[in-house]
Amino acid sequence: MSDSEKNSAKKSAKKPPQNAMRDWIIRGVVFGTLGILLVVALLDFQAKQAATKTSEAWRAALTSVGEHQDLAKSKFEQIPIQGKPVVTTDKAGPNNYAAISVNTYVWKGTLRTYTVKVYFGMGKDAPVEQIEGPGAPGE
Repeated sequence: MSDSEKNSAKKSAKKPPQNAMRDWIIRGVVFGTLGILLVVALLDFQAKQAATKTSEAWRAALTSVGEHQDLAKSKFEQIPIQGKPVVTTDKAGPNNYAAISVNTYVWKGTLRTYTVKVYFGMGKDAPVEQIEGPGAPGE
């Protein structure tokens, strides 16, 4: 074997480790990016599920009391809330229900926010008039 053949053999032997290192770096970046995207999607999914499951539980409680009875606020507040939403209470403003106040529950995901509004009527232990948000029959 001549010297030039030996040198080319040595050079070709050195190149694969450099290519292998570059390949591992590319794989690491790709899998790291996929991991971050998976975590972001999972956090958003959890927020959506918490909002949907909570509003479905509230709707089930509202329909279980029947059409001729009211679900009082004191009973409504005993229904567990999934996740940790931010809650605000305001006057209801103009609406199609006999509602005086509205509680707005907001679950914040990484990509979106999920909102459930609960309208309450008049009285000391006000009845629940309407629930709007994810998990509604039309959604």
